[in-house]
Amino acid sequence: MKIAIAQLNPTVGDLTANSQRILNAAEKAAEAGCHLLLTTELSLTGYPPRDLLIRPSFIEATTEKLQQLAIDLPPQIAVLVGTIQQNLDYQTKGGNPIFNSAALLEKGKVKQYFQKRLLPTYDVFDEDRYFEPGLESDFFVLEDTLKIGVTICEDLWNDELFWGKRNYPCNPFQDLAHLEVDLVVNLSASPYQVGKQKFRQSLISHTAKRYNIPILYANQVGGNDDLIFDGCSFAFNKNGDKILSLKPFETDFAVIEFDTQTQDLIANSNQNQDIKLIENEDQEIWLALVLGVKDYVQKCGFSKVVLGLSGGIDSALVAAIATEALGKENVLGVLMPSPYSSDHSI
Repeated sequence: MKIAIAQLNPTVGDLTANSQRILNAAEKAAEAGCHLLLTTELSLTGYPPRDLLIRPSFIEATTEKLQQLAIDLPPQIAVLVGTIQQNLDYQTKGGNPIFNSAALLEKGKVKQYFQKRLLPTYDVFDEDRYFEPGLESDFFVLEDTLKIGVTICEDLWNDELFWGKRNYPCNPFQDLAHLEVDLVVNLSASPYQVGKQKFRQSLISHTAKRYNIPILYANQVGGNDDLIFDGCSFAFNKNGDKILSLKPFETDFAVIEFDTQTQDLIANSNQNQDIKLIENEDQEIWLALVLGVKDYVQKCGFSKVVLGLSGGIDSALVAAIATEALGKENVLGVLMPSPYSSDHSI
């Protein structure tokens, strides 16, 4: 049974373009004979949508776009879309008016929702401000045979054996294991930090091996203002071995197969041939900065940038990053000499 991962770079708030990205990936997955497409966390709205989420008109527009997307998708494939979902108990029971959810779209309809249970509110995250936490973990059955548990980002980050303690009262993955699912998928928007990918993989490998359940992880890529998302989606089999990697700092698409006989994901030897390995932290940081600048300019609708250059190494580095991100024809360097500028700088 084939499953596709779409590592997407959404633009926050651009529902039409984000929906089209999902549709394009679904059509590609359908052509490849896939039964399911996995997208990233809040792939329809972009992450993080922040105060757009307090606008009733935005919530309504997202709901309408999701329903239209369900109609437009190829009928032979199911798609998990990261989106927001209205909390129908909000006015009578209080709490927040929306959930951070994954929606299962199939045969023209929104078939099922899965709510994110663990809402990070630390560092760059502020999800308690906007979202109501989900109360239970759930799964769906694909092709009447495969039980797939659904988690969203932080839901995978609460294994007390890995951390040495629990950071939240519940462990959504453990709850899914008790439901005897065959596979767990995770829709994620995990921001980049130096060395974070190794840490992510260590955590997911530990979890897959502990529960003997394979895991598919789809992470957002792209720059959104002060945050950069590195992509690097992956798959681990139930032995805790990584068998699939998607590209760092680029949009990507990959197909992997679930073997119903062994109840495990199967590695494809041809899948990772195009992946260029990152050699060191300097290269990793360089790729992150280039992506951040490129997306900031393009998503804000700019076409060119102007840089004041001093002749020193700092401004030279900024010019190099901008040129790599935008092309030299779109970068104008301006010299602003003073009586104290050296001949070398000029």
